[in-house]
Amino acid sequence: MRKKLDEIIKNLMSNAIKYNHEGGQVKISYQANNEDWSIMVQDTGIGIAQNEQARIFERFYRVDSSRTQQVVSGTGLGLAIVAELVQSMGGQISVHSQRGVGSTFTVTFPIKTQK
Repeated sequence: MRKKLDEIIKNLMSNAIKYNHEGGQVKISYQANNEDWSIMVQDTGIGIAQNEQARIFERFYRVDSSRTQQVVSGTGLGLAIVAELVQSMGGQISVHSQRGVGSTFTVTFPIKTQK
């Protein structure tokens, strides 16, 4: 589980840096309650258009670079792999993003109780 979690965080942090503005900020935070716990990775980067957000977790999907005005290399596999890892651990991933403002990726896992 730790190796998968390391890969999830590494990929989300890498994207937050890669798609950020020069001098932008990246923040990672954690929260928990009795039912679940979450990790949030937030950036002040270029953001993702609303109509693109539903597809970013698909394999090989890349946001149209003509809209980002930024050339960033990649295969389009990173977020798909993250989503598969999260799902394999019983969790969920979501994104809240606004063009020109930044993105927040939230990964949530249930707290498993012993019976």
